[in-house]
Amino acid sequence: MPEPRNAADLDQPSSGPRASNQEPATGQRLLLVTGPGRSGTSAVSGALNQLGVHIPPPLVGRNESNERGFYETRWVVDFQKEVLARAHTYEFDADPNAVRRIARVADEQTRSRLTDWLGGAVDGHRQVVIKDPRSIWLTDLWTEAARAHDLAISYLTMLRYPTEVAGSRSTYYGNIDDERKARDYAISKVAGWINVSLLTERRTRGRRRVYLRYTDLLADWRTALGRVRDGLGLEFSAPLAPGEPSPVDDFISPELHRIRTGWNELDVPPALQQLADDVWAACERLADEGGDADLGTEFDALADRYGRLYRDAAAISSDTRASAVDRARSQASAKIERLNHKLTKTKRALATAEEELAALEPNHRSGAAQALRRTSRGTARRLRRLGRRVARGVRSRLDR
Repeated sequence: MPEPRNAADLDQPSSGPRASNQEPATGQRLLLVTGPGRSGTSAVSGALNQLGVHIPPPLVGRNESNERGFYETRWVVDFQKEVLARAHTYEFDADPNAVRRIARVADEQTRSRLTDWLGGAVDGHRQVVIKDPRSIWLTDLWTEAARAHDLAISYLTMLRYPTEVAGSRSTYYGNIDDERKARDYAISKVAGWINVSLLTERRTRGRRRVYLRYTDLLADWRTALGRVRDGLGLEFSAPLAPGEPSPVDDFISPELHRIRTGWNELDVPPALQQLADDVWAACERLADEGGDADLGTEFDALADRYGRLYRDAAAISSDTRASAVDRARSQASAKIERLNHKLTKTKRALATAEEELAALEPNHRSGAAQALRRTSRGTARRLRRLGRRVARGVRSRLDR
């Protein structure tokens, strides 16, 4: 289920996997900050930026949902939104097969655009961080681009309990008054959290990575970022020793933990709740000191459970979806028929007008031709608006 749209963000300037774990000759590092959106990815990226890790500008501007800033590169966000849109896939997509849709649209031109941009973005910087939760859907593209520029790529995944992520998204993005739709939204976000979490683990498995709890970052950012630094081989511009003043002290604080939604506040099916808790428990083991052991079999089993649950839900609602598609198709066909009828009438009227124009005296043709062109442009605009209304109606019917 897509997120309701917010007002456009403003831009602001920046301050300051199939990859091998071997160090590149250039010594340059690319860090992708991953994890479901609203998991603390902005907080950790902002802290890394203040400790000397470069974020390519311009950045997405802050808004009321994130007053301290997103620390996302505007070009990256726009690029990845475009790719996901072409694949009809959402940042928080709950469909286990969504990655296949993305693979089909990630053509050579798309890959080249990212590679070309990355070359300029990292030029002159030893450490670069890219933060956009959508990046996990495009890890193959990032890996290829990093390899082309001899960059060591690593991953920092933020962890936040699924009910808090769903609650935060409902608070800042959902804004739904209808009780039934609010419940549907919460269920889809918990499912999205599961799917994205499983995808993140699978796509970073065997690569240089660190899992970090959002609560650990807020409780003691020095210890948390020290583990990130050591685990990923980063260099910071300031020491992390206790008592040393740092701009991060004013940036990271426990007050950022505003949303504390629990299961008792979300009406989620028990099977989905249990699966989310099991995925959370496995991810927590990755976040423990020395916990990045071989948990692949456990995560694969969790992915199988989720895939079966998703298919079961799709099977239950298959008649509803089929009916919605049939109704949308019928309505679209009727509207297209009306559109073709109007187009035919317009063509006849234009043909008649051209005949009348040809019959005019030469000194009267110029003004009549201008009037005819204005009429044609107006008609074309009306037809385009009608076509857009037809498309919106089909999308709306399919969403329901």
